[in-house]
Amino acid sequence: MQLRVGALLLLALPFAGDARAGVEAASHLSIFREPSTSGATVQVIHPETEVSTTLGSSAAVNAGYEVDLVSGATPAVYGSSQPDAVSGATHFSDERQQAHGGVSIDTPLIGLGAGYSYGWEHDYRSHTLSVSARGDFLERNFTLGLAYTRNFDSVCDQNNQGALSPLDRQPLTSAEHCFRGGETDVVTHKVAVHTLEPSLVWIATPRLLLQGGGTVQVVDGFQSSPYRRVAVGSEGRTPQEHVPDLRQRFALFARGRLALPELRAAVSAMGRVYRDTWDLRAATAEGELSKYLGPSLIVGARGRYHRQGGVVFFRLADQYRTLGPVGQYWTGDRELAPLETVLGGVKLTYLRRTERERHGWLDELELNLRFDAFFYHPPAGAPSADRRGATLFQAGAALRF
Repeated sequence: MQLRVGALLLLALPFAGDARAGVEAASHLSIFREPSTSGATVQVIHPETEVSTTLGSSAAVNAGYEVDLVSGATPAVYGSSQPDAVSGATHFSDERQQAHGGVSIDTPLIGLGAGYSYGWEHDYRSHTLSVSARGDFLERNFTLGLAYTRNFDSVCDQNNQGALSPLDRQPLTSAEHCFRGGETDVVTHKVAVHTLEPSLVWIATPRLLLQGGGTVQVVDGFQSSPYRRVAVGSEGRTPQEHVPDLRQRFALFARGRLALPELRAAVSAMGRVYRDTWDLRAATAEGELSKYLGPSLIVGARGRYHRQGGVVFFRLADQYRTLGPVGQYWTGDRELAPLETVLGGVKLTYLRRTERERHGWLDELELNLRFDAFFYHPPAGAPSADRRGATLFQAGAALRF
């Protein structure tokens, strides 16, 4: 992380002498660990960096880079006699990278933005274009926003063109030949993702900020895990996971934030409901409290509760084995199963601002530490039922000048 902060400073220094340019350089490192009762731990190490600067009175540009270093083990087959045993599990490690950049124009009444990102790993490629707009009205007490994102993704898969039915499809065993011309053992599927996000912000009082909005997303393309097997039927067949190619997702949210100047604190609350065309339904509630402990130290605490039902074609492991699939689809994905999660977290922030009468190259320094604990409550026999919780640690720094 220290090396990445240094690199950002080198990128930002050419702008430091320009009085019109405000520059921010930020870096964060996250470590996610999800242990299991059977001994395997999934771990994700995620460093990220970003630089942004204003150009003139209204234009701004930004650029960033992030990496996911993923390792762990997952069951080779969902629905085997021991559904989530590590014996016979598939051990994996991968590196996901993404670079992004964007431009924006902000005036007192309107704002426009556009961005592009490219993400890559051994078996997946993603090009993403995004545009956004906002407008203030009614004496700037309301802000209407609209964002649209288009993903052009490609996923590598085992060549199953000779399979007579989905039950004959075999999983991808290695990504070694992915995205190479002339290889006949793998194929590439295209995935198109369209996301539309409207929002409305209302300054209800000088202390209360309210926001509402939603998300409409359409995913069209190969959405199965190319590696996952599912035990289907009493004959002992273990074909590749098979889910529909088309998924339409809808969500609505409401958020409020209240300042408490007498306590030098602020509280916020959020509620979200979700449903999609696979009949997955979910609800999320979250609350957070932030408070100054001194002139530069801020402590925060948050909690979140999430509950979801399974998709219409989801069955528990023993049900897939004894009853077979629901229609032509089957899955071993925990994200598509009934699930209840609880999160609790704390955050400590050190914020140091330069006094106005003093002049220097650094205007603001921010350091933060965050720790979150996740607790899962899946039904017995659900995917990854041996993973009952996880932890997330994050450390970050931001320089503004």
